[in-house]
Amino acid sequence: MSYVDQDLSLAAYVSHITSVCFFHLRQLRLILRCLTTDATHAFVRALIHSRLDYCNGLFAGLPAVQFARLQSVLRAAARYVLGLPGRAPVSAVTSDSLHWLSFPQRVTFKLCLMTYKCLHGLAPTYLSQSCVPVAAVTGRSRLRSADDRMLYVPLTQTVTGPRAFSSSGPSSWKLT
Repeated sequence: MSYVDQDLSLAAYVSHITSVCFFHLRQLRLILRCLTTDATHAFVRALIHSRLDYCNGLFAGLPAVQFARLQSVLRAAARYVLGLPGRAPVSAVTSDSLHWLSFPQRVTFKLCLMTYKCLHGLAPTYLSQSCVPVAAVTGRSRLRSADDRMLYVPLTQTVTGPRAFSSSGPSSWKLT
């Protein structure tokens, strides 16, 4: 089954990921009373976070509706780990006690981490070639942005926005 549709909205893939994650949360609920809080947290990280974080750099530029669906999985997992009722608010608790980022922040963090690795020679060369400082681009070395250690963001003309790492990585690096 293909999860990438013709307009690259990734809606089918997001639906698949959310359904698999909610399935695992329902299965973990069966053994909840046998687990400690630390064990529950470890199970959630292994079963839920690993699926959400797998290739999540591709989710850059995803519509807010799709981000909300993935964020709902994180909220349900937080309620599960903390033993909260189904409708309890968890946004503050998630960041304060569990130290989890929201899903859009996780995507930005992953892109920034990969950009950092590219800049410091820790990433494969095919990715490192995408992170070019503005000072190294011909004709742009005298701009103020060259002094700020900014990265060159190539122009894209796609309907879904700049999702390739060559543009989403430097764009997210510029925001931090």
